[in-house]
Amino acid sequence: MNVAVIGSGLAGAAAARQLRNAGLDVSLFDKGRGVGGRMATRRAETPLGEMRLNHGAQYVTAQTDSFASFLGSAVEAGAAEVLNARLVSIDRGGNSAPLRGGDRHVGTPGMNALVKHALDGFEVQTARRAKKLKGEPGAWTIIFEDGSTEGPFEKIALTLPPEQLIDFLARSDGDFASIIAAANTVKIAPCWTVMAALDQDFDPGFDGAKLLGGAVRWMALTATTAPAGVILQASPDWSEAFLEDEPETVARALCEEIFVRFGMPSPVWKTAHRWRYAMVTEPAGSPTQLSDCKTLGVGGDWRLGGKAEHAWTSGEALGKALAV
Repeated sequence: MNVAVIGSGLAGAAAARQLRNAGLDVSLFDKGRGVGGRMATRRAETPLGEMRLNHGAQYVTAQTDSFASFLGSAVEAGAAEVLNARLVSIDRGGNSAPLRGGDRHVGTPGMNALVKHALDGFEVQTARRAKKLKGEPGAWTIIFEDGSTEGPFEKIALTLPPEQLIDFLARSDGDFASIIAAANTVKIAPCWTVMAALDQDFDPGFDGAKLLGGAVRWMALTATTAPAGVILQASPDWSEAFLEDEPETVARALCEEIFVRFGMPSPVWKTAHRWRYAMVTEPAGSPTQLSDCKTLGVGGDWRLGGKAEHAWTSGEALGKALAV
């Protein structure tokens, strides 16, 4: 039996692993230039040299045995490490307190190393944006944006964000009304993320901080080695209000706020990335959902919540459901 997985973030990777373990022939496709989804790492050329910047998820945590086991294997493989950093929460009045919680893991050398580890042994076809499905249950052909096709596939696993999923299924052959209805109930907030390079020492007294009040919700120093960098992630409300602003405007506004609040030096390089689908605020409520014909299923963090582990749990459930 052959199956296509569309989307190569954590959910897609977890689904692919389950499908392969069940003996299915798995093909993976992703619209991006690389794997990872929001477990993203960007390489940027700056006046101070090349930087590696985690501009999506900043770290991951594990509550389930499955995800904890995966993170353990990633550490053993050198693809992850336990985050050893000064993490705090700072309220509107400037009062600071340590962030509580268990172990936090980061991918090494970047967050996308976690997804690459999960996809070890798979070949992912990147830069292939799937547009719709043609055919019938058990014989699905994927039509890509450039007009190319792949298939037929007996089963399809979709790990797209809800808005993209709805558009994809609405264009496709078949009846997917129940999946579309569930996806329409989900709410996901956007996030503007700013990456900046500094040519001066800068120590605000923490390595990462959850900030209350103002436009910036999360701030992190990227490394202790040169060039020094900063990641700034805006709050959902601010990101929504300025969603269509130019990246240069967003970068300037968030950097100015951190200058006022913490005295951050003026960056020698900065850029902004807009995550339209960043934080799940109202999930679908179940790990996965299959079509009535049982040959197509959907998954992703939007099924359960906003954490990376939710994507993993959903992807595993999707793979197990389709493998039956």
